Amino acid sequence: MNRLRYYDVHGVPVEAKAVEADETEPPLRPPLEAVRLRLELPDEEAAVRCVRPVGRGPGGLAAGCRQLDGEILAGLRLSRLCGGNPYPRTVSRLVGYDADVAEPFALLEPLRGVEVESLAGTLPTEQRRRFQVSLLRAVRVLNAAGIAHRGIGPGTVRWDGDEVQITDFSRAALIGSPRTVAGTMPWQAPEQRPETPRGWRRGDVGPNDDIWAAGRLIFYVLTGEELDDRAKLADRPELETLLADVIERPERRPDAQTLLRRLGEADPPPRPLPTDPSFSRGRAEFFAQRRRKHPQTATAPEPEPRAARPAPPQPDSRDNAWLLWAGVAALIVIAVLLVLGR
Repeated sequence: MNRLRYYDVHGVPVEAKAVEADETEPPLRPPLEAVRLRLELPDEEAAVRCVRPVGRGPGGLAAGCRQLDGEILAGLRLSRLCGGNPYPRTVSRLVGYDADVAEPFALLEPLRGVEVESLAGTLPTEQRRRFQVSLLRAVRVLNAAGIAHRGIGPGTVRWDGDEVQITDFSRAALIGSPRTVAGTMPWQAPEQRPETPRGWRRGDVGPNDDIWAAGRLIFYVLTGEELDDRAKLADRPELETLLADVIERPERRPDAQTLLRRLGEADPPPRPLPTDPSFSRGRAEFFAQRRRKHPQTATAPEPEPRAARPAPPQPDSRDNAWLLWAGVAALIVIAVLLVLGR
């Protein structure tokens, strides 16, 4: 049994006894790995998943550290969205982390349910609506926290019969930051692919980036087929209504709240996370410490979201009316002068 020191989501240092549990964790793709730990705290015991980078896989240890940063930063933003209270179980919860040690790690709550890959086309009828609503609410929470998951698919979404659990935030990005290649086909939206199709542009991460994958995943789980052709929706009117435009360009896709309204779920969305300069400063320091102490694993810090360019001010309708009457008056004056000049 070892002593494990880490920070909780509030930044408070914690020390616990930790022992590797007998249960095996579903394997992660290198350069990350996960093990099950049992933590003995002063007032409770808790089972957690310990996710840590390894030197195997594409990009090696540096890529693993970058992906671990995605898990940590997404968890911290979700925690801040909920005022420090536990955020919805529909996304994997961050318990604690330490990114400033020789072997950085993140502690997450255990996985629930099964990967939806195993349920494609076989989900019980009475669970289908719950699955759709739960997945879209999870995407809506991510939007409110200013996060795009960028890897939603059958291997990162789990189902326990009541709620989804979106896992693996290793490729998450902040809304507004420049888009990079992420995800896997066929769930990878065109704007996230190595080569964007003709007429598409890379652009910046947007709130609807995850809608492409979420919509296709709903179709896949309910039918067992991939939504690789819009014509497939024509034979399924209920899905045609729900998923209209989800595989269009980002600016034409409906957001998660719109899809929930199509399902008759009109509950108000979470209040979006406000800009917090202290969080941005802390985030910059997070990457700076990594570069100073572990240059061999350091990567360039993720670009800050670009500020949206303000829309040009729309002319006031009263100004338009004034201009119209001024023009009419000028025409009358000209007409009078012409008459008098005869």
